[in-house]
This record gives sequence, C-alpha cells and structure tokens, in this order.
Amino acid sequence: MIKVEENKLPQHNLRTEKFLQPKRLHLPLSQHIGKPSSPKVKIGEKVEEAQVLAAPEGKVSSYLHSPTRARVLSIDNFNHPLLKRAEAIILECEEGKREYSLRKNVDNLSKEELVEIVKKKGIVGMGGAAFPTYIKLSPPRTIETLIINGCECEPYLSSDYRLMVENTEEIFRGVEIIFKILQPKEVFFCVEENKPEAIKKINLFLSLKKFRIGNSKLVVLKSQYPQGGEKQLIYRLKNKKVGWGKLPYDFGCVVHNVATCFAIYEGVYLDKPLIERVVTFAGRSLAQPKNIWVKIGTRLRELFERKILEFKEEPQKIILGGPMMGIAVDSLDYPILKGTSGVLFLSKEEVDVEDEKNCIRCARCVDACPVNLLPLEFVKRVKKQEFNRLKEIYIQDCIECGNCAFSCPAKIPIVHYIKVGKSYAT
Repeated sequence: MIKVEENKLPQHNLRTEKFLQPKRLHLPLSQHIGKPSSPKVKIGEKVEEAQVLAAPEGKVSSYLHSPTRARVLSIDNFNHPLLKRAEAIILECEEGKREYSLRKNVDNLSKEELVEIVKKKGIVGMGGAAFPTYIKLSPPRTIETLIINGCECEPYLSSDYRLMVENTEEIFRGVEIIFKILQPKEVFFCVEENKPEAIKKINLFLSLKKFRIGNSKLVVLKSQYPQGGEKQLIYRLKNKKVGWGKLPYDFGCVVHNVATCFAIYEGVYLDKPLIERVVTFAGRSLAQPKNIWVKIGTRLRELFERKILEFKEEPQKIILGGPMMGIAVDSLDYPILKGTSGVLFLSKEEVDVEDEKNCIRCARCVDACPVNLLPLEFVKRVKKQEFNRLKEIYIQDCIECGNCAFSCPAKIPIVHYIKVGKSYAT
C-alpha cells in the first residue's frame, strides 16, 4: 500500500448534476471484459430508450442498450480509450424520455430470474474492470463472504462517494438482490475513512435493519492505495491471498462495487438497463469540477460545446479514469463508457511531463506491485507484440493499480501497456 495525494476536493462535496439530453452518442461494442457485443440494429433504424442495440457474443460478453430515443446514424469505427479505434453504434438522439415504473413483484423473483435480469440489462462491474456482472452472480461454488466496495481509493474520483451519500437506499436494495442470489454468510461494506457522510449513512441503514442482508457490518479502512482492489480487500478482511491464476470465488468471496449495486437495483426494480452513470470530472484545468449523471456514449467534446463543463486553461493531459489506473487520451473525441467513473483534465502543475525513457531494470515496479508480479516483463512482451507469452507470466492477475507506473523513474506508462496486453493476450 502507498499513500498518494487524494485531490478529492471540491468535487467530493458537490452534489451530482444531470446532463441526459445529448445530441449524439457513440457506443462502442466493447465496453466490458470479453468479446464485443454483436449489433442487432441497422443503419437508419429508429430505436427507443432501453432497446437492445447489441447482444452478447460468446460466454463472456454483455448486452448494449440505447440510452435514449434515437436513430442509428452509422455503425463504424470510433475512438476507444483502450483499443484506440473500435466498432461502435452511433446514434442521433431525438426528443423523448421514457418513464420507468417500480416493479411490484421483486420478492417473487427466483435467483435464476434475478441473474437473467442482470444479464439482460447489460450490467457490468462499474469500478473499472467492467466484468459482466451476471457471471459474478453465478459462481461455481458456495459464496461465504460478500464484500461491497465503496473504497474509491483513486485520487480525484468522487462518483462512488456521491452515490453512497445521495442514493444509499438504492444501493442497499441492490445489495439485497445480490444477497438473495448468493446467500453468503456475511456481508462487509468497505469504505475508506475519508468518506464521513457515506460512513454515517451506511451505519444508519445497517442500524435500522430494514434490509434483508443477513450478518452485515461496516468496515472503515485507512485511506491508502490500492485499498479498493478486490484482492487487497479479501486479504484485509479474510487474511486470504488470492494468488496467481485464482479468483475471489475460489476463496468463497465475491466483491461488488457500490455503483454496480445501484445498477442492479435499477435493472431489477425499474427494468432499466445500464444506460447512464455518475462520472467525476475534475482537474485544475476545469473552471469547476463536477459529478454528473451522463448517458453512456456521451462524447467529452459535447460536454464542453454545451457549456456543461468549461476550461479555465488548456489541459496538459486528459485521462479517462483515475490518475493511477486511467488511460490518457489525445482529444475530447472519446465517449463515456460503462466503466468510466471519472475524467481528469490535468494542468501542467499536476502532470509530470517527462517523456517515456528506456527501462533501466531497477525493479522498483516489482517492489511496488501489491500482487508480486513482473510489470517490466509485461511491457517488454507487449512492445514486442508477444501477446501469446503474456498469460504465462500471469498478466491476467494484474489489478492495474498503477503502483508500478507511479514508482517508475523512466516514466513508462506501464498500466497502459498492461491494458493493451490483456486485450490481445492469447
């Protein structure tokens, strides 16, 4: 664990705003771990809000829905923060808003029906990994421990905190659904100590015992990085090391982010797919940092064209995600994805502008790795395009925390290379 400058103010204490009327949406078919979704609409077709645009392709994939009433303008390659260019469905939005009514028979739904709803609503892990949630709700063995992750340990980001403060009940309803499906023996709500209002709200809701989530407790953790990694949480709570080639369920644990719990609530109670999310927009280049509800597929450029966001100076770097695990992009022509929890617009004072240098094999990245991997070897093999040799050094076990890049004297963007490697590893 390392201590990094948090930079969470003032956005930490700012209520969420809404921008849910974009003019155009760019929806990549790859917004999750696994195979890209397969388009189910045609160019020129009119679609309604929440209509399926693309269906899962293969065992690990996800549904994609229309965030608003629109016309399919094209299906073409567009900017993608990880894949650079990827196939996307581009929508021209039309006026009209769907009203969602509360489902009345939730208690009568079976575990299997609940999992199917989560799958059909295109819900993926919203803490960054974007793993299809229905798979995590269908583990091959009994789950004893459910961990609800509200740590949000990345600097600048505040979207999860605002959800915990403003939508506590909905998150608990989502946890209730997960509890019914998995039937764990214990539930831990994990929050870092720098989130006082969320701690108060969660403590209150646990004390009221209003929700059917069994043996549950709040665990307040020190503000350290990467405290919110699922493997780190499992070790901290259960003293179990999720080693190479292993997954949390191998140790009877499942971890879900609070934003994912909220999405599960909306999917089950409102019959609403994952079509919008809270995103933190921060950095000293902005006139005013904000937390905003935005439609999936909204381009960054439109937020500035519509004066939702404004620059006070030209940003030195734009990052989708946090400064540790995020991906730097070269323009405003990138869309918000399902897993985008924040976008940073960093000033010169906030950015180390040194160019990438050659690795000096100092092994600081190895020393900094919380899961004992070899980051320098990942970079070497990705640069040589030796993607077939990445799994043998356990690239899939990297949690992409960014400790390695933070520690690197050669300023190598190690996490970027790791993300590329994971996408192409065979």
